Amino acid sequence: MERIKRIAEKAEKYDINVAMENLNNVENVGRVLNAIKSPKIGFCYDSCHHANYEHEVNLPGIYGDRLVALHLHDNGGEIGQHQLPFNGKIDWPDVMGKITSTGYKGATALEPMNWGYENLSIEEFLGKAYESATLLDNMRSVGK
Repeated sequence: MERIKRIAEKAEKYDINVAMENLNNVENVGRVLNAIKSPKIGFCYDSCHHANYEHEVNLPGIYGDRLVALHLHDNGGEIGQHQLPFNGKIDWPDVMGKITSTGYKGATALEPMNWGYENLSIEEFLGKAYESATLLDNMRSVGK
C-alpha cells in the first residue's frame, strides 16, 4: 500500500487521476480505495471483468463515488473476448443504469479487440464501435 500512497502523492502533485480497475478479485480494488482517500485515486469499471468474476456485486454502486473511467466491452460468457457492446450477453440497460446512478460524467469508453471482427474493414469496425458507444450514451441520457 505504501507504493500506492506514493503514487497518490505524485498524482495530487501533478493533478492526474489514477484508476484502480476491477480485475478478477474486486477485493483488491476495495482495499486500495478504502485505504487511500486521495481524490486522485479512483475506480475504473470494467464491464467484462465484472460479468466474469463478480457479477453479483453492484460495483458501480459500491465505488461509484470514485468512478473516473470506464472499460466497456461485451462477451459471450468466456473470459477475454472483448467484444463490442451488444454482441454478447451483458445486460447493458442494467449496467448503464447503475453507471448513470453514480453521477459519472466522464467518457463512454469502449475496450473491444478485433478478435471475431477480422472480416470487417477498419472503417466498418469503427462504425460499429461508434454505434455501440452512441447506444450506451443514449442509455446514460435516458437514465438521468
